Amino acid sequence: MSPMPERMSDHWWWRAGVRPGRRLLVWHILPDGQAGVLDLVRQCQDKLAGLDGLDPVPAAWLHMTTQIVGFADEIPDAEVETMTAGVSEQLSDIAPIDVELGKLWLHSEAVMLGIRPPFALDPVRAAIRASVADAVRVHQLDDEPDWTPHISVAYSNTHGPAAPIIGALAARPELRPFRVGRVYLVAQERVGHLYRWERRAVARLGGTTARPSCG
Repeated sequence: MSPMPERMSDHWWWRAGVRPGRRLLVWHILPDGQAGVLDLVRQCQDKLAGLDGLDPVPAAWLHMTTQIVGFADEIPDAEVETMTAGVSEQLSDIAPIDVELGKLWLHSEAVMLGIRPPFALDPVRAAIRASVADAVRVHQLDDEPDWTPHISVAYSNTHGPAAPIIGALAARPELRPFRVGRVYLVAQERVGHLYRWERRAVARLGGTTARPSCG
């Protein structure tokens, strides 16, 4: 695990502009239908189950945040449609990407699983960012220019030593294959100690964009 903080901190502070009921438009990679990934997350959560101060992420809400676009109430529908079409067009030239998930990464606010090779998904994010820059006037591209792809296993909800978490995860998990073949545009909001969202669109690598049939 690298880096390894000495102390954990509360993840659930309110970031600028975020408030109950206000939604962010975000592009996520989701582990839909990938049983090996879900099993890996479950194994890690089982190891952490006896520790206080952590909120495990339910399977239905596991995600790899790929790019925050901005607040939904600041982005017109026409810009969303143009952005989504642009992401689809750019990703149509990129074949699905196979990586391995399971590199443990401990942040002061969360326990996460990273990927190998670490930069394999950069073309996906670059395509999204280019489309956002072209289509959306009020965006958050400058807030997080760097990216470390990961899926959060659990969020910290308190301040305290990190040593118990590091000890619980001392045995490294077996890496699992993770195929990235699509990205989802979601309208996300924080509900208590949980991120929930409605799927707005899906863009397929090597394919086309379509509206999901349900939220």
